[in-house]
Amino acid sequence: EKERMVEAIINARKAGLTAQSWSEDNEIGFNFLKEKLDPLHMTELKGYLGILPFYGAFLYLVTLGIQQFSRNIFQYAYVIAAALVFAPVVALIAAGP
Repeated sequence: EKERMVEAIINARKAGLTAQSWSEDNEIGFNFLKEKLDPLHMTELKGYLGILPFYGAFLYLVTLGIQQFSRNIFQYAYVIAAALVFAPVVALIAAGP
């Protein structure tokens, strides 16, 4: 139920912005409703969270291989792998609906 409401207000915002009839009051209302209905930004992250287990497992195995075979660069590989997992989350939330 909540998911459909969030999709409806996002679609209404997109339609209003396309028609150039989206006012500041509408934006304030949208932000309030969006914050209350989707505080964890699950709408923006839905697609990424679907592939995250596979993507994370792949990065984990690559990093584990680096740890086993090239220990001198493991610390850099670990930081890079963490950035590759969390950077899309930050980008998707910053981009918004």
